[in-house]
Amino acid sequence: MMNVTVTWQGQMLFDGQTASGHSVPMDAAVEGGGANKGPRPTELLLCGVGACSSMDIVETKAEKGLTLKSLKVEVRGDRPSEYPMPFTDLYLHYIAEGDIDPAVFAETLHDSLTLYCAAGLSLKAAKHYTFEINGVQYPGN
Repeated sequence: MMNVTVTWQGQMLFDGQTASGHSVPMDAAVEGGGANKGPRPTELLLCGVGACSSMDIVETKAEKGLTLKSLKVEVRGDRPSEYPMPFTDLYLHYIAEGDIDPAVFAETLHDSLTLYCAAGLSLKAAKHYTFEINGVQYPGN
């Protein structure tokens, strides 16, 4: 079980308190009645998927023979323009540097996004990914 508490701070500003002791401000855009003092909740969903899948890569790097020098992921979520506006597609682009076999990296990404990444698996959106290793682009799925 995972618990968080989200408390309204006025206008459209909310504060999320996590069980791990962290505070996350969330706000609406100025046009939406907020003051832009924190990320949108939907942005946090995208951050969660990117971080969760990246953690899987970092966690399995040694057992799969990956030597990472750096890892970054750019996440884009597509949504319809009408409410409730759920994400329909997620596009993740991983940028890694190190001594990394592209086939092993691709397998690790696939396993993360289809079997292990709880944040990604919690969303119904289709997950698409590409990656680059040491500046070389790979197609992903």
